[in-house]
Amino acid sequence: MLQTKLSQQLKNISDLQVVLEEEKRCLTVKDFSTFNDILFNKQKLLQSIATLDKQLTNENTLEQIKQSEELTAIKNNLEINLLNCQKLNTVNGRLVELSMKSNKHLMQLMTQATGKNSVTYDQKGALNAGQLLGKNIQA
Repeated sequence: MLQTKLSQQLKNISDLQVVLEEEKRCLTVKDFSTFNDILFNKQKLLQSIATLDKQLTNENTLEQIKQSEELTAIKNNLEINLLNCQKLNTVNGRLVELSMKSNKHLMQLMTQATGKNSVTYDQKGALNAGQLLGKNIQA
């Protein structure tokens, strides 16, 4: 029973690693056609992992794992795969941040290009689309 749960958790985490790799690919090449499906699968896997983790993290279960070499080996594999998933998730988070910054910069460039006379800057140096005070006023 316990070995089955640990093996299922190992499968879930391995599946999550595959999903995170696919998410990274989508973010890298900016292919968002399947991105929502990937995020949905990722969320389902994370919920399954959390549910199984609650079942596996009680004192009795942890003691049984310590007493069995086979269960300890599965637990060690789980920890290694989980660490890989955490690293991938960090990379993906950074890719999302960079993408958002790139989109913000592109939007600023578009704003600037569409109304060069109406562009102003705020206190932080970001572009703002200002309003002209009146018609035919030139600075």
